[in-house]
Amino acid sequence: MENNKDFKGCIEPTIKWEAGAELILQPVYLVPVEVFRTGLLSRPTYGTVTVVVDAVGGRTQILHGEEVLRVTGSEPEGVRLPVNISRERAVGTAKSAVISEGREGWRSLAGSSYAIAREEKVHACWIVWIRSGGSLTDSTSGKSVNAGEILGLVLPWGESP
Repeated sequence: MENNKDFKGCIEPTIKWEAGAELILQPVYLVPVEVFRTGLLSRPTYGTVTVVVDAVGGRTQILHGEEVLRVTGSEPEGVRLPVNISRERAVGTAKSAVISEGREGWRSLAGSSYAIAREEKVHACWIVWIRSGGSLTDSTSGKSVNAGEILGLVLPWGESP
C-alpha cells in the first residue's frame, strides 16, 4: 500500500479558492495506458489514454488525448484522505477500465482490446476539493457534490456486520 508521502503535487486547479478555505485532498493515480483495438466491423486503432484512478475507492475516469492534466509541483495544506489502493492495483484497474470501455451491445463480440500500462510511469498526486457550506467542489472540473458523498469515498466497500 502506498503512503501519503508518496503522492507529490496536485492536478492544476481551474477554480481558485480563497485563503483560509477548508480543503480536502483526494489521492489519485494518473496511469498512462496504451490501447490497441481490433475488430471485424472497424479498423485497428492504437492510442494512449490517461486513466485517473481514485486511490481511496478505486473509481476510474478515462481521459482521451485532448484532455491533458497538468500537475503542479506542490500541494496546499488540507485534510488528506487515506490511500487504500496500491500502485500495482491501480494499474490493473486502469487496464480493465480501458479494455471494457465501449464494449456495450452486440458489436462487442466482434472486437478485441489490448492494453499495456507500466507501473513506473504512474504518477501519484492529489485532487483538491473545496468545502463551502454543505457542499464540496472539485477544483479541477468545477463539479459540486453534497459533502456527505465524500463518505462514499472513505468508507470501505463490503458487507456490514
